Amino acid sequence: MGSLFMSDDVKDAARSLAEKIITTQSFQDFESTRSILVNNIEAMGLLHKLEEAQERLNHIALQREVTDEDFAEMEEVRQKAFSHPVILSYFQAQDRLVSLLQEINSEMSSILGFDFASSAAQTEREPEEEWE
Repeated sequence: MGSLFMSDDVKDAARSLAEKIITTQSFQDFESTRSILVNNIEAMGLLHKLEEAQERLNHIALQREVTDEDFAEMEEVRQKAFSHPVILSYFQAQDRLVSLLQEINSEMSSILGFDFASSAAQTEREPEEEWE
């Protein structure tokens, strides 16, 4: 039985698209590098340090004007993290997957006549915008 908003045909098409996406090399590479990343203690430690440095910088920005020295600390941690081969490989795979998804969005948008991803990203819809 179909839902109020989507017919079974639309659900099947969406499922088929998702199945095709997860079989692409871009998706497989992303999943592989993500798995390697989360299991690499050194890389995860660097990412944790980067997150902490960004939080410190945000905290500083709330209290006073950020100085070049403040940025320098975070930039040093960022450069260290992004020069780590596991982290670099993960973000490169992520970029390739994002590019693929942007291509898919572009194709869908062309077919639909509007930017599919932008419209799907809208968090609040007006009541009259319900799909039939």
